[in-house]
Amino acid sequence: MKIAIIGKKERASAWEKHLRKLSVVSEVVITGTLTDDNDIAAVLLIDDTVDCLRNLLRSIQLGNHTYLISKMPSDLELLETIYHSSEEAGVNVQFSHWPSMAESMNWIRQQVSKPDLIQIKKESVPLNFRAMESEDFKYDWLDELALIIKWLGGNIHRFEVKPIKLHHHLLGLNLTLRYENSAVASIQYLGSASKETHQRIFSNRTSIADCDIINQRVRLHTLNELNKVTVREKKFDPSDTAEWSVVQFIKSIQMNQSTLFSPYDALQTARAYDRIKSLMNSDS
Repeated sequence: MKIAIIGKKERASAWEKHLRKLSVVSEVVITGTLTDDNDIAAVLLIDDTVDCLRNLLRSIQLGNHTYLISKMPSDLELLETIYHSSEEAGVNVQFSHWPSMAESMNWIRQQVSKPDLIQIKKESVPLNFRAMESEDFKYDWLDELALIIKWLGGNIHRFEVKPIKLHHHLLGLNLTLRYENSAVASIQYLGSASKETHQRIFSNRTSIADCDIINQRVRLHTLNELNKVTVREKKFDPSDTAEWSVVQFIKSIQMNQSTLFSPYDALQTARAYDRIKSLMNSDS
């Protein structure tokens, strides 16, 4: 399998090391631009520019299975086109949504199947302790929204959105999503904290997982045979996430299965984001 890595050489070299470990990969090509090469089986597109979705669409149109390594995109119109184009072309597309690819999150999914509550608290320290730039603010909570959509789906019955503002300066966000099946997800985000905090809680009627994202430590609460609450703690190493994501991308191609975070997932996230953004603007 011949794979092309599109992007700057420094970043591409790190991803090349992951690919070289795979026996199924026969050749890796690093280049700055997409090319019409019929021998290429898949593309790793490293692109944090504003044109990343257009470049992804071009790769799809060239018939390439593509792994887009970028910040979570939110352009609804382009993502709709990408979703339909990838379906029509029969190519696999994966987005680098790191929360969906973290070992800790995958372990929790096995322990807490079909959660009816997801609660996320995140506080970020802005650069130089000044007000966070609008784009940084957006991406800081968009990843959390994408994780909720990935776990609970996009069939949201009700949005409750309250931005935290000082005049026109957006400093935080309180978001609650209520689903048709009575599941609830919430994000409490503050972008002007003095200390980093990041906690995710997932629960159903039999299990509760409390995840300290910064330290990659999970406390799992369950009931034993005596109906007593027991707590188990597990620590994770996030350093293998990128390599694991590449393995899963290649596997999805070989087995013709959906990717870890697909165009459908990205589209559902963008729809929810679009709705939240309009509610935030109406609160001005």
